Amino acid sequence: MATKLGWNLLDSGLLYRITAFLVKELGIDVDDIKSIEALLSHRVKISYFNAGIDASQQDWLSESMDSNDRVAVLSDSLRQSYVRWNGIDITETVRSDPISRLAARVAASPRVRRLLVPKQRERREAPGLVADGRDMGTVIFPDAQLKIFLEATAETRAERRLQQLKLPESEFHRIREMMEERDRKDSLREVAPAIPAEDSVCVDSSNQTIEQTVSEVLRLAQERNLVNTNTAHH
Repeated sequence: MATKLGWNLLDSGLLYRITAFLVKELGIDVDDIKSIEALLSHRVKISYFNAGIDASQQDWLSESMDSNDRVAVLSDSLRQSYVRWNGIDITETVRSDPISRLAARVAASPRVRRLLVPKQRERREAPGLVADGRDMGTVIFPDAQLKIFLEATAETRAERRLQQLKLPESEFHRIREMMEERDRKDSLREVAPAIPAEDSVCVDSSNQTIEQTVSEVLRLAQERNLVNTNTAHH
């Protein structure tokens, strides 16, 4: 959608995955919220690069670490965001199950979420923003002009995750159970629960291709005069 419109993109989940990766990489206890706050407030500067995120080191915990240590999340129009750490591609690592589970624990902290709110909101700039995340329409951008609550069956999502991570079919049931458990925890979470905003439009992509889903969302945006047919890049 962002590529088609030439708009900015925010993948908010990556912020939590990057935080989880840094927590693990730097040996911070996931329950040590003060250290995670210090990491996000003083030691990491997160700025945006194209349709991705650039997290640069400012003042790491260990002075012996190379001053060039940094996480760079870049994105181009042809592929998903990819993540680099010290020049090494860690995209698969930050999207792996262990980091996913750690990210869920990090994201459950109200204090960590509060710290990441301004980093997400600063992404809203011309010509427009497509924001992806479970609390985008309820917490981060409650005044968004179009809110899409994108749904798909657990089976469909598990199958897509298998393809995304290039996992064997034997992993299907484990992935589906993990997703269902995450859905349950996210919807019951005290802070920013994953529920549709009252003024959101539910779109079920279970039986749709990516192109069909993009077309449907684009039509909804055109109906609201957010974009016109000449705005979309082909």
